[in-house]
Amino acid sequence: MRAESLPLREAAWSAGLLGAVIVGSLALSCLEPLVAVAVLAAGALPPARAVGLTLAVWLVGQAVGFGLHDFPVDRTTIGWGIGLGLAAAASTLAAAATLVRLPGRPSWFRAGLAFVAAFVANQLVVLGVQQVVEGACEIVPGVISRIGLLNAAWLAVLLAADALARRFLGSGTGFGAPRPA
Repeated sequence: MRAESLPLREAAWSAGLLGAVIVGSLALSCLEPLVAVAVLAAGALPPARAVGLTLAVWLVGQAVGFGLHDFPVDRTTIGWGIGLGLAAAASTLAAAATLVRLPGRPSWFRAGLAFVAAFVANQLVVLGVQQVVEGACEIVPGVISRIGLLNAAWLAVLLAADALARRFLGSGTGFGAPRPA
């Protein structure tokens, strides 16, 4: 594979992931699956680009929220928006740190452990953001489990779509695809 083609393949893969998440989130009227995106991006891209892609998904979600769903432009909403971006970045870094420690393991195992690490990082940041933005933090197991299940389902769908794309489209980029040194 030529060195020049790698960034183009990564860009096309990233655009496909971004598009799939946007369409899926709009169709399902639900929040972006930032933990799932973080895991998939961390397994396919170098850490800096993985964080960039996850933040791109977050930014598009903010644009949709403020532009289409008329999120209020106030201190609380903006604080939560920024906080969710920080949580998305933390998720990606946690997933990347986990994946680098699991070379040679099956993809499902790597994805599962990366998901757990990313989700824990995400929720810890969210609790901190809640403390800063609202002055208190409350752990609500029903909300946390709903967010976890939503992200787990998205991750399963995105991993399946990624595997199909790599198999049938011959993409060299994707979760667990070998990366040149």
